[in-house]
Amino acid sequence: MAKPVPAADAISRALVRLVREEVKVRGLRRLDDPDAYLDGLAEADAQADDAPAWVTPDALGAAVLLGRAMAAGGLGLEGLRQARTGIIVRVPAASWVKIVGKTLKICAFGSPDAGRDGDCMTSDGWAPGRREPVVFLRDGASSSHRPDKGNEAVGDALQAGVPVIGIASDPARVLPADLVRAAEIHLTLMPFDASGIALAVTSAVGAKPRRKLRDDLAATCDLADLRLALLPGRDAHACMVTLEKLLLAKRSMRPGPRLEELHGYGEAKDWGLALVGDLQHWRNGRISFEEIETSILLSGPPGVGKTRYAAALARSAGLPLLAGSLGQWQADRDGHLGHTLGAMRAFFDFARRQPCVALIDEIDSFGDRNKFGDDHKEYCTQVVNALLEHLDGATSREGVIVVAATNNPEAVDPAIRRAGRLDRHVRIGVPDADALRGIFRTYLGASLPGADLASLAVLARGMTGADVVAAVRRARAVARHARRDFAFEDLVEAIEAARPPLPPHIRLRTAIHEAGHGLACVVLGDGGPVELSLHADGGTAELRQASELGDQTETAIERVLVIALAGRAAEEEAVGDVSAGAMVDLAFATRVAAQMEARWGFSRAHPLVSIGFEDQVDVARLPWLIAPVQERLQAAYNRARELVATERHALGRLSEALFREGRLDDRRVRALVAGTAASTPPDARKDRTAV
Repeated sequence: MAKPVPAADAISRALVRLVREEVKVRGLRRLDDPDAYLDGLAEADAQADDAPAWVTPDALGAAVLLGRAMAAGGLGLEGLRQARTGIIVRVPAASWVKIVGKTLKICAFGSPDAGRDGDCMTSDGWAPGRREPVVFLRDGASSSHRPDKGNEAVGDALQAGVPVIGIASDPARVLPADLVRAAEIHLTLMPFDASGIALAVTSAVGAKPRRKLRDDLAATCDLADLRLALLPGRDAHACMVTLEKLLLAKRSMRPGPRLEELHGYGEAKDWGLALVGDLQHWRNGRISFEEIETSILLSGPPGVGKTRYAAALARSAGLPLLAGSLGQWQADRDGHLGHTLGAMRAFFDFARRQPCVALIDEIDSFGDRNKFGDDHKEYCTQVVNALLEHLDGATSREGVIVVAATNNPEAVDPAIRRAGRLDRHVRIGVPDADALRGIFRTYLGASLPGADLASLAVLARGMTGADVVAAVRRARAVARHARRDFAFEDLVEAIEAARPPLPPHIRLRTAIHEAGHGLACVVLGDGGPVELSLHADGGTAELRQASELGDQTETAIERVLVIALAGRAAEEEAVGDVSAGAMVDLAFATRVAAQMEARWGFSRAHPLVSIGFEDQVDVARLPWLIAPVQERLQAAYNRARELVATERHALGRLSEALFREGRLDDRRVRALVAGTAASTPPDARKDRTAV
């Protein structure tokens, strides 16, 4: 960051003196509390002329940055006082509006109470001849802070020859539109740099600090931070040390794994590592920031590590992590619309002031504007609209990476996932066996170096990364409380305790279901490796596709539908009825069939029409899709029923082996289907009541 020219600091020092003089004369101790004037007037008479008046450091910091903004705009103090036009002051964050406004009024007009509040003026209350400036202090917390409010007051004031001043962090969005159009003076308060912080500290305590902050750390300093660190009775060095600690804590990265160390994240990990490399090229000046893809939407069930991913990405990129959510912003005060929008704005204001990873958790909680009911529709719509504006600002700011997480991507407003916002969408599933082995090793660290992680992975199938972390933590605690070394058996017991085994009849049905998937995959020649397993939460059939569905032919995708429905078909064939365990399979098959009809060009009636957003086509919102989707699914299910009936003995071999062993790798699955590994099929119909 470029160092300020001497004139900038000269104006800043002049403004600091004006603020100090005003405080001494009026006895004001808190510039943001007009009621203190009453006490201040009485104290001023008793105050010795040479007694130093303590001025709140946020006011001094505002004076420093205001002076620099005036110097950068070629505006002197007298020019500010004599202006008879519109003046816009842009501040780094909404929380700065009030204190900057009071400081400006002191320096330009002699009192923090100078001027008239533009938001309280009416046309019939305008008195010709009044020369006070009209001031709009808009932080966006009120629903009236809109471009269509206050324009009449702007016109009246300009016609009367008095200045109209607007102070905001986003002038075009919250100030009167006529003021934005008519303004001839524009001042922008930039974030602090190291020398700006040093000048603020010197102004507050009367002595220069012996050390300076790094510019990137100084840029994260809020005016409120100065109030916490620069306290009466402390010298410059102590104030600077305290401020540095506060700012480091605010942007600190908590210890944890880097993205390179994570397992089970697939495409999301690849994207993140590529981003880390691009950021390094950007820092080295090899590419522009506009060339980098800087936002991603992560979806997946709870516990798969979406927020952990954001933290690991931040560590690998060497950036601070800022985490926010609608629930967090609504918890600010009473959840009033203005307070919620203000908290959201403060989050994004801070994110834009420094390179960072900004995580928006549970982004589906914002909802889809197309699905809002009449209750609270206006509130919810304004919240979504505000998010869209902030996303546009954040994704265009150099150094800012946006990661959003959701358990339910279908509930996210399509505009949020529009190109340029969160158009990259990656699903994170429950980790497979290889990923589980890696996750165990990461969180075991140097413990149990010779542990059989493969058997642990089998035992933990279906667990998420969060489940693994919890199991390792519990196992360590057991060993610690027993005052002995952590052992492999502790971890096994912790996993088993958290996941009681399936009852035998449910285990058998689950084995038959997963065997149906595996059998269909092998018989239809899908090509990818097949792995079947049972665990405390049910079963898993890992069937790795050779390529993305969108890259395949209609015939190939129809095979995918058959494989997806073969588990339910196997239950009906071997047991005689079906369970609700196929819910996930049905949801997947429905989504794929809907995309075939509405997006991939396989519709019989409309083959050249493609609708929908990315990989989401909502059947509930397009009811005409239900009939063709059902037709495709029925055809696929009929094929699946025929397949498992024809291969009944292979299904029996697979399900019995899976029931007894709990896990079958690709080699064993294919051998059982081929009949080269003998097994006696279980007669699931023998005891229908047990299943």
